[in-house]
Formats: sequence, C-alpha cells, structure tokens
Amino acid sequence: MPKLVLHQWVMSPFCNKIRRALAYKQLAYEVKNYNGLEARAASKLSVAGTLPVLDYDGERVVDSSEIAELLDRKHPERPLYPKEPEALAMARFWEDWAAQSLYFVEIHLRMLDPDAMEKALDLVCEGRPSFERALMKLVLKRRYPKKLAAQGIGKASPAEVDRRLVAHLAGLDVILGRREWLAGDALSIADFSVVAQLDEMVRTSRMAGRIRSYAKVAAWMDRTPG
Repeated sequence: MPKLVLHQWVMSPFCNKIRRALAYKQLAYEVKNYNGLEARAASKLSVAGTLPVLDYDGERVVDSSEIAELLDRKHPERPLYPKEPEALAMARFWEDWAAQSLYFVEIHLRMLDPDAMEKALDLVCEGRPSFERALMKLVLKRRYPKKLAAQGIGKASPAEVDRRLVAHLAGLDVILGRREWLAGDALSIADFSVVAQLDEMVRTSRMAGRIRSYAKVAAWMDRTPG
C-alpha cells in the first residue's frame, strides 16, 4: 500500500473534500494538521502556500482538484470523476462552482460573523497554546475581510449573503428531488465538493439549521460518505 500524508487545515472545505474522497477510495492515510501558529509552515509546502497538500509515496500534490485526479489515476476503482462525457462535464461544473462561488459564502458566514469566528478558532487552535488563539484571531480578522472584499461578496450584508445561500439551497433541493447525485447516476467529486462546503457551514455558521431544513439536501448530505 502507498504511504499517504494529508497536510490540512481542519476547517478547510477543500481538505474536507479530500478526506471524503480518501474515505470513499478506502485509502489509509496520515494527517498533519497545521493548527495555531503551525499554519506558517504550510506556506513552505507549495508555491501557492495553500492546503490541502497530499504526499503520495514521496510525490507531493497541491490543490484539491489535482489531488482528486491523482487518486483516480492511481486508484481507478470507485472513481471520483465519471467516465460518461456529460456526467463528467457536470461533475467538473459542480466542483468549480463549489470552489469559486459557494466557498466565498462559506467564508463570509464563518469569518465575518463573531460567533462563527469563535467556533472556527476552536477548530484551528485545538491542541495549541492559549496565546496562539489571540494571534490567530488577529490574522484571520485581517486576512479574510480583504479576501472577501476583493472577490466582491465582502461588500454584501449578512442578510444578502443569507439570501444568496437560501437561493442555492432551494435550487439544490429541487435538483436532488429528481436525482440521487449531482452528476450522472453515481456519487462523484461533484457531491464531495458541494457537501464539503455545506458541511463546514453547518459546523460553524448561523445557517446550520436552515441548511438542514431542506429535507432533500440534508438526506443527500447524510448519504454522502465522509
């Protein structure tokens, strides 16, 4: 069996996505968390300085999509990406939508809401000295408003962000009322990508109950491995 090490931030939806993919592939792996000030070491793992990063038998792979594609090449059984062209196109669409649209809703809910921020700090500072929590809070409060403002959603009010998410949830509920999975007839990277974003919102945000109130969305989240 290959040796796999997942370098992660425990609250990252992209790391959540890869944990789900690894579990689906039934692959054993080790985890290296970058909690507290250890997060500074993550920047040395890649040029981008982002996580997840996967070490696969000495090969280092950066970016959740690249990791997922590597897993399919190395372990084609239980595929993450469909073979049928239309289903594959849809899977890539949902994966990109989760990363480029839904992610910024998740970040807004987590990083610009004081209560959610405290829950996020509990996650990223677990096992670290208490003084690191205060430092990490300063870092997060400086970094994410700028990141969200640059993307555009940072200028939206909390009510507007909630409205956008509710519109997404209503649409997903309609789609999932007609099909079991988002792309084709089988579980795929589409489901892992979108569920991972929603899962992180449920974990810390004020919208947790609203997300779970959509019966078809909640049932789909529950049947998606992870």
